[in-house]
Amino acid sequence: MKFRLATPNDSHLPYYSHSIAEAISTCPKWGLIRYKQRKYFKSNYRAMALDAGSAMHEVFAAFRLWQLYRIQGLEDHFKFHGRRLFNADLNEGEGRFERSFKPRTDPRDELLAFCFEILNSGSFYDDPSDSIRTMSNMENTTIRYCDTMLAIADRNPIWVRDVNDPTALVGIELAFDMVIDDEIRYIGTVDGLSERTEGIRLEENKTASRLDEAWRDSFQVKFQPTGYTVAARLLTGRTDIEKTKIIGVKLKQTRSMEDMLSFEVYRDNDAIRNWYNFIRYIHRLTLEFERNPLDAPQFTHSCNRYSRPCGFIDLCSASPDDQLAMYESMEETPLSPSEEAILNGKAVT
Repeated sequence: MKFRLATPNDSHLPYYSHSIAEAISTCPKWGLIRYKQRKYFKSNYRAMALDAGSAMHEVFAAFRLWQLYRIQGLEDHFKFHGRRLFNADLNEGEGRFERSFKPRTDPRDELLAFCFEILNSGSFYDDPSDSIRTMSNMENTTIRYCDTMLAIADRNPIWVRDVNDPTALVGIELAFDMVIDDEIRYIGTVDGLSERTEGIRLEENKTASRLDEAWRDSFQVKFQPTGYTVAARLLTGRTDIEKTKIIGVKLKQTRSMEDMLSFEVYRDNDAIRNWYNFIRYIHRLTLEFERNPLDAPQFTHSCNRYSRPCGFIDLCSASPDDQLAMYESMEETPLSPSEEAILNGKAVT
């Protein structure tokens, strides 16, 4: 196993993210067409879970920024990285970040106002067909998240590479691009890094409609924290990182114990090897079928993912000639946030 951060000379290498690799393993035919060939059938259906999750991740980033300023006293870092995350142009005078943050005398009021402004100034909007993922519900979730995390913020400082250099890396929304064995790129975004007495810990935020023991137990083996552990070691230069704190919140608060759930998972070198073998397997599968994705295996156990029919059912059930015609008529898939960060040169290298 060999890992390193990518350089501009690695731009020709094929890349995977956790979402791409997991999609290919779920159904090779769907995953390769949807994520490697970047083709899909455009419909009026909004991916509400993704839209709401993206909006809430901006809130989580806003909280960490505020903590960097008000709890850790790093105002210049707060301003620089606020512009990095919320302004398209670091040189603009009055961008989204500046419009969203206004000093207030009460710390909690200031924090909530900042997070609300970030949430409401984003691209999310309500859909009449979805009563769970609404702006009102997300505002309530923001209050729950901020109150819970504010109570422990002084014990979980954001990792900062250099307190004297505002442009240095901080543990907030770090897009990464790393290389495996000099032939495969792996990309993603680390939500947070905290500097604790026992060492650096990853923080991974999740939004969900339910938070129960089954959801919690799945993270004992999920590959996302494993791959991100390798990335965090490369980003920080610390080889002893093993812990990830999973922070889950419901998008619709129910005033129950399951509204917010946080816990730690551990990833040692054996877990990293298992993840490495998985990525190598996905890469071999991709090499075999990427030129002819219509011939890739179709795993019919996933045709009803998340209680919704797969958008490729008509394609997969058609004759070979019709499949080819349908494939050629498909539209280009939009880039994911991590892919956009890589293509826009915003990944840490």
